[in-house]
Amino acid sequence: MSATAPFTFTMRGIILALALTLVGSQKFDIEPGFSSKKTYVYSYEGWVLNGLQEKNLAKAGVRLSCKLEISGLSENSYLLKIRSPQLEEYNGIWPRDPFTRSSKITQMVSSCLTRPFKFEYSSGRVGNIYGPENCPDTCINIVRGILNMIQITIKKSQNVYELQEAGIGGVCHTRYVIQEDKKNNRVSVTKTVDQNNCQEKVVKSLGMAYIYPCPVDMMKERIIKGTAAFSYKLKQSDSGALITEAVSQQVYQISPFSEPTGVAVTEAKQQLTLLEVKSEWGSSPDISMQSYGSLQYQFPAVLPQMSVQLIKTKNPEQRITETLQHIVLNNQQDFHDDLPYRFLELVQLCKLTSADTLESIWRQCSDKPRYRRWLLSAVSATGTPEALKFIKSRIRSDDLSYLQALLSVPFALHFTKADENTVPIAADLVTSSRVQKNPLLQQLASLGYSSVVNRYCSQTSACPKEALQPIHDLADEALSRGREDKMKLALKCIGNMGEPASIKRILKFLPIFSSSASDIPIHIQIDAIMALRKIAWKDCKTVQGYLIQILADESLSPEVRMMACAVIFETRPALPLITTIANVAMKESNLQVASFVYSHMKALSKSRLPYTYNISSACNIALKLLAPKLDRLSYRYSKVIRVGGYFDNYKVGAAGEVLVMNSPGTMFPSAIISKLMAYSAGSVADLVEAGVRVEGLTDVIMKRNIPFAEYSTYKKIKEIGKALLGWKELPTETPLISAYFKLFGQELAYININKEVLQQAVKAVLEPAGRSTLLRRAAAQLRAGTAAQWAQPLWLGELRYIVPTAPGLPLEYSSYSTALARAAASVDGKISPPLTGDFRPSQLLESTVQIRSDINPSLYIQKFATMGVNTEYFQQAVEIQGKVLTRVPIKFDAKIDMKLKNIKIETNPCHEETELVVGRHKAFAVSRNLGELGVEKRTAILPGDASSNIVEEPFKPSDKASSEDFTKPAADSAPRKRAHGSQEDLGPVAERKAHKRDICVKLQHLGCQLCFASRSRDASFLKNTYLHRLIGEHEAKIVLIPVETDADIDKIQLEIQAGSRAASKIINEVNAESEEEGESSLYGDIQAKLKKILGIDNVFKIANKTRHPKKQPAKKENTVLTEIGADPDTKHPSSSSSASSAASSSSSSAVSPRRKDAGDEDENNQEEQAKNKDASSKSSSSSGRSNSKSSSSESSSKSSSSGKSSKSSSSDRSSKSSSSSSDRSSKSSSSSSRSSKSSSSSSSSSKSSSSSSSSKSSSSSDRSSKSSSSRSSSSSKSSSSSSKSSSSSSSSSSKSSSSSSSSRSSSSRKSSSHHSHGHHSRHVNGSSSSESLSHHSHEHHSGHLEGGSSSSSSAYSKIWEAHEIYQYRFKSAHRQEEVPKGKLPDDQIDSSHSSARSSHATSRASWPKFLGDVEAPVLAVFLHGIRDDKKIGGLQLVVYADIDSIKPRMQVFVSNLTDSSKWKLCADASVHNAHKAKAYLKWGRNCQDYKVSSELVTGQFAAHPAVQVKLEWPKVPSSIRSVAEWFYKFVPGAAFMLGFSEKEDKNPSRQARVIVALTSPRTCDVVIKLPDITLYEKAMRLPLSLPVGPRTSTSELQPPSWNVFAKAPSAVLENLKAQCSVSYNKVSTFNEVRFNYTMPADCYHILAQDCSSDLKFLVMMKNGDESVNLKVINIKIGNHEVDMRPADGRVQLLVDGAESPANVSLTSAGASLWIHSENQGLALLAPAYGIDKLYFDGYTFRIQVALWMAGKMCGLCGKYDAECEQEYRMPNGYVAKDAVSFGHSWILEERPCRGACKLRHAFVKLERAVQLAGVESRCLSTEPVLRCNKGCAPTRTAPVTVGFHCVPADSATSLTDKQMKFDQKSEDMKDTVDAHIACTCENENCI
Repeated sequence: MSATAPFTFTMRGIILALALTLVGSQKFDIEPGFSSKKTYVYSYEGWVLNGLQEKNLAKAGVRLSCKLEISGLSENSYLLKIRSPQLEEYNGIWPRDPFTRSSKITQMVSSCLTRPFKFEYSSGRVGNIYGPENCPDTCINIVRGILNMIQITIKKSQNVYELQEAGIGGVCHTRYVIQEDKKNNRVSVTKTVDQNNCQEKVVKSLGMAYIYPCPVDMMKERIIKGTAAFSYKLKQSDSGALITEAVSQQVYQISPFSEPTGVAVTEAKQQLTLLEVKSEWGSSPDISMQSYGSLQYQFPAVLPQMSVQLIKTKNPEQRITETLQHIVLNNQQDFHDDLPYRFLELVQLCKLTSADTLESIWRQCSDKPRYRRWLLSAVSATGTPEALKFIKSRIRSDDLSYLQALLSVPFALHFTKADENTVPIAADLVTSSRVQKNPLLQQLASLGYSSVVNRYCSQTSACPKEALQPIHDLADEALSRGREDKMKLALKCIGNMGEPASIKRILKFLPIFSSSASDIPIHIQIDAIMALRKIAWKDCKTVQGYLIQILADESLSPEVRMMACAVIFETRPALPLITTIANVAMKESNLQVASFVYSHMKALSKSRLPYTYNISSACNIALKLLAPKLDRLSYRYSKVIRVGGYFDNYKVGAAGEVLVMNSPGTMFPSAIISKLMAYSAGSVADLVEAGVRVEGLTDVIMKRNIPFAEYSTYKKIKEIGKALLGWKELPTETPLISAYFKLFGQELAYININKEVLQQAVKAVLEPAGRSTLLRRAAAQLRAGTAAQWAQPLWLGELRYIVPTAPGLPLEYSSYSTALARAAASVDGKISPPLTGDFRPSQLLESTVQIRSDINPSLYIQKFATMGVNTEYFQQAVEIQGKVLTRVPIKFDAKIDMKLKNIKIETNPCHEETELVVGRHKAFAVSRNLGELGVEKRTAILPGDASSNIVEEPFKPSDKASSEDFTKPAADSAPRKRAHGSQEDLGPVAERKAHKRDICVKLQHLGCQLCFASRSRDASFLKNTYLHRLIGEHEAKIVLIPVETDADIDKIQLEIQAGSRAASKIINEVNAESEEEGESSLYGDIQAKLKKILGIDNVFKIANKTRHPKKQPAKKENTVLTEIGADPDTKHPSSSSSASSAASSSSSSAVSPRRKDAGDEDENNQEEQAKNKDASSKSSSSSGRSNSKSSSSESSSKSSSSGKSSKSSSSDRSSKSSSSSSDRSSKSSSSSSRSSKSSSSSSSSSKSSSSSSSSKSSSSSDRSSKSSSSRSSSSSKSSSSSSKSSSSSSSSSSKSSSSSSSSRSSSSRKSSSHHSHGHHSRHVNGSSSSESLSHHSHEHHSGHLEGGSSSSSSAYSKIWEAHEIYQYRFKSAHRQEEVPKGKLPDDQIDSSHSSARSSHATSRASWPKFLGDVEAPVLAVFLHGIRDDKKIGGLQLVVYADIDSIKPRMQVFVSNLTDSSKWKLCADASVHNAHKAKAYLKWGRNCQDYKVSSELVTGQFAAHPAVQVKLEWPKVPSSIRSVAEWFYKFVPGAAFMLGFSEKEDKNPSRQARVIVALTSPRTCDVVIKLPDITLYEKAMRLPLSLPVGPRTSTSELQPPSWNVFAKAPSAVLENLKAQCSVSYNKVSTFNEVRFNYTMPADCYHILAQDCSSDLKFLVMMKNGDESVNLKVINIKIGNHEVDMRPADGRVQLLVDGAESPANVSLTSAGASLWIHSENQGLALLAPAYGIDKLYFDGYTFRIQVALWMAGKMCGLCGKYDAECEQEYRMPNGYVAKDAVSFGHSWILEERPCRGACKLRHAFVKLERAVQLAGVESRCLSTEPVLRCNKGCAPTRTAPVTVGFHCVPADSATSLTDKQMKFDQKSEDMKDTVDAHIACTCENENCI
């Protein structure tokens, strides 16, 4: 052996080792594949189940099991054969019930599945799939599902990787994890597919074209989510890795309410297992095959039927005829229960029918209008090209009536499927001549067509030009012909289409982009901007660029600019653009635009919807740039109001927006647009939008056919206007009312009412002749009678969302809704005596009208929601149904006797049960298949024996439980045993889950009862979600049920009798219980004993207790004694005085015991009691409990005993009263007169010093004070000042409020007249009692503390400064007026009290408890049954009214006419005086069981005029209380959202008060006091200014006093009217802009002028000859010229140059004016001309014009357009730089030498040299400046600021050439020049 042998051996060993190492480290081939020479046999099983995720609920599904044979044909081509397929369906309780074999489904599907299929397969990826020709789509998709199991993408270099992989559901994000078992040569592959993240998702949706994904969170919050997981086991084979087992699991879940746990689930599972491998070659099939594409799921050309039913589709013509016949025949009298199903069936059949077949059916129904109507409705809802062809054929053949065409054409277009086939048909339909001839039909059809284009173009990348052309042609034609109606239609259609290709045509309608558009009306320009809204969704940047230019251009109309602003914000601009908008608003001179922009930003800044997050934060930043004063503008300015909410838990929200746009010419909004948007789970939709625009309407309404242009002054005013430089009369507004309606962002219809239609409508309504015509037609129609029957589908909504499942079956989520209406009516009548030929409306007032009516309207709404598998062969789904059926039969005979003011209406009683409203809802699992159409399997999702919550399980005895355990069956049967437990055991459980509610209102004497019944059984016991509440069965209905009565009821009669005959009709005698009578006392026996022992009358009242009353001790007598006497914890030096005072109070009460006057209460007792339980000083006065409600003039005797005690807890009252007496008090004078003085002062303004304080001043009466000792006086003193609450009105209202305090010495101290904000009792340096001090306004006063030190005063000031608004007290105005203005001398006290007593008695006598004692009833109403036994039963309502007296009052009594029933309802409303109104409602047995009262009082709150509304409910039924408590829970949250502050407070438990204090004409403070809380807000903005002025005292008011309440609206309306005034050199314009201006001598100024085309009047003013302060005015109005000038200390009146008496009436061709003397001047009234009042006294001039003159004025008084920033508007329309220039511009020039005015307007040259941009320039003013006439020299000048236009100094242009046009030049600079204001003329040029 050679030496090389060992080396060779060594090298071989190394090579072998390296080879082994290499082999060990290398992966084996794991790419799946099949050998082309073998056949692989697999078992396959795939199933889909639909339902909720919980067990023991019903589910529906299908399962396919079969064997697969995969044989190789070539290298990458394989043959697939499906052997013995079996389809089973599932419909039962999961997992209890098994799958059941369905031979019918198997038979239908096997016919195609058992045929061979071919597919391409390489490296684990499936290529093209081939199958037999015309193979059904369902079978091909099932094959795709099977092949999807073997689709694997292997990367050799990675074990974990992600990619976008193609599959049956599209190209979706897929994640792989590979695990190798090298030991056994096996590989495990896990594949997960995220079906929410797909590049190309296979999905089909229908009816969702107008729901847009939210750009902010498109990937989040989806309602439907899906995922799939695949597990593979592979082993090594000679042809690669062989799949031995594959398992897939897929889950789709839907959460309709975006609840994490409230989900419904579709589960799909597949399993593929290798059974054997055969060494057999595959042979190519003999049949011809066609390619069906890739693995991706393919939807059929025609979608499967609606998932609510399966119908036979063979021979559709016959099926349609049969269905039509069934619908018509079974729905003549009422709705058949299956009508929604039948109508959906009809629609489904029409979808499958050709146009020719529909034509044939139409001809068969030629003489059957009902058949045609239903067929037309179904075809319109079909949405197929064939249906559209049919509609087009009907239009061309003129087969449809006008109404049918209006209904069918738009419906067909809006429901049609938008594709390349339907768009040309729709275009042909819209452009047909018959549609073009009818304007309304053309409008609806064109809008429908534009919606078709919108849906079609949203599916394509580029919209075809041909689709847009019909609308573009319409726009071009409208522009060329100047047709406004066609312009509007074209723009609205362009807006519906929303295509960027239309932008160029839109710009042609806007003046800023097209010079030819300057004459286009404003409303068309607004439509052009609105047309850009949808385009912005596709080309946002371009649209924003155009809109910001429009917004910034001040030459455009404010309304156009505001609409541009609104559209910009709809595009959700970014921060830079919003900042630009804010910058525009900052420099904006038009307040309408500025207010609109600001309010829009502010509204958006508060939005919390997710899709507005970015714009909301941007607006918050931009708002910092804008002045907050814009937020304080009144309703006159345009606003945006936005209200919205978002529920994050459910990912759902909504927002409502109202755009209010005002124009200068109206006081009220000229345009209002409101819309509602919805947001749900990442999608947003514009649900509804409606807009109304009004232009020139006031001119039409106020038009009185007055020939203003024919008046002699018309030409004079026009000549004067020409003399003003650049003056033009305002253009006439074209009267127009337009409105539109949008649904889901698509405009469906609009209406334009032009001038002619408006004038005809106004003429018909306002003019007598027009009204007569309308009434005559109505009377003729009534005599002729009418009978009709109508049934019509109103709506069909269809939403479908389809995705493929892994097994290849389609999963469909769908929703269908139908609304069907039916009405049958028969109405006839007669009028006697018959109307004559010369009919007059007054004849009806003498006639009797009889009407017989039988009307049966019905509405049937049914809603379906399904989730499940829906194929052409079978449906396996979960279905939720809900339906509402409403029937309201109205059959009555009416007789109306106008002369006797009597109406009788009779109807039949209930003879059978009538369901008025029925609503049912149920959820079930359903299975259908085409082989068994008559058999439908349904299983309620919630079974009757469903397991309930463990808490609800019944307890089982141990013996029973042990026996059950002992006999426990095998494990596999145990679940079924439990599930099938005995009904006896599960009955109570099921019963507990079923919620029942029955409420009936029995009307015994009408023979019927109205019942509401509800039954509910749901799955909320499993999970408390909204979805689980829907699962189950629910039913609710309102039913009218007959009731058995003693005698038969023939008729039910309602009789109404008004006028003087009402009293004769009353059946049951009416009497009124007083408010206090019959009030039961809980402590009646104790009261009686106490009265007897102590001699006290009506010590306390208990009806209205305070909030949170403390529990009383067991011995009630002791408690009462404590209440009557002093607090046991407080020591009183003069406790005996309490008894003395109490006794005197008792004796005084015996003098004139009266019931309390409920009108004098201004503050409720209980509130003060609750707030002051810890008061430092307690009262020892027993008379403080009497708390009488006496009138203002009542004596102290009456004050201390009112006959009834207050309805408040005595214990609380005792704890509040302040009673500390000191030595100083006892040393003070105790004379009876002083005591009387004290008591009279306190009682004169309140019920015993203060009726609403918890412990009122309880001084003795004049009689008792004379006989009482100093102890009595001391008691009176101590009790008359309260702790923090004494004399809430007396001390706060009277001008000498401190006089009510009894702690004064003999020398009278200074009065403290501060009105009360808060009342504090303080002991200052041992003063005799607590001072009741009150304060005025928000200023801080320390008050006058008798004997107090400065430190005490400052301490009080600190307390005062800390007060919040809710701590102030309301003071009623009537209380303040009743307090005497000065102190009465001592010797007049008694007589004063005596007269007061008598006057009070007189007022009581004129204030009866029951109006029926003094007044006849004004109305009587009876509802009763007419019985055989003649007994009367039913209800009676009687109304008494006394509205013409000083104190208007109304009483209403409702009583039951049954003999045994004493149920009554009593209502009383009255106005007590000019400042107080009160009402109460009592009901129950004799009106004593329950009571609610309210009170409205005007007065002061924190020194501001205020109104208080108080509501009390001493006792209400528990049902009302429970509803109120439920509502009350939302009050704090709502208040917080509205900006209120909240404070927990112990307010009275059965009382609510709202106090509104007017702090300025535009702001108010609001305090709401509820039982537990106090809500308050300061400076709340009011939408309009309210009149705030000095209050008129009651004594000055003329009866009836309630005019203050009745005239409140008119007072507000008067306050809205503008007023201009000139006094000396001060001018106040209509817009309330004030400036100083000195008029140049001898020159008339145009003060106020009607600048509309009517030129109704002109008012001029100049300085008088005698003095600069005296003025002279000249008024040109009608045919007259009126001069008013001061002369000899009076104002002289000249009419047409001749002196006239002061009082004169002038008439000019139908319009009159009146002049009369007033005060020291003259007043002119000319309402027909627009002048409400003009006043002039030589020094002061005031003019008030009508509201309809807004925006039509000009002159020094301004335009009356609320544009304060543009107030200095000169005649040429430009805005002057200052007030002087403004005033000068309105001077009327006179011809030289002919008038006294020597001034003229001239453009002036700037004398100094100007360097402009570095170039020396010459400048001339762009505004005229006052100059003296030629030949005159100025004697006085005034500086004015004007603008200048400059040209280079070396320019050839002469500044003097055509200088009159310099006002049209640009302004280069501003400077100040001197204007001449006085001249001397020696050589005046008279040329």
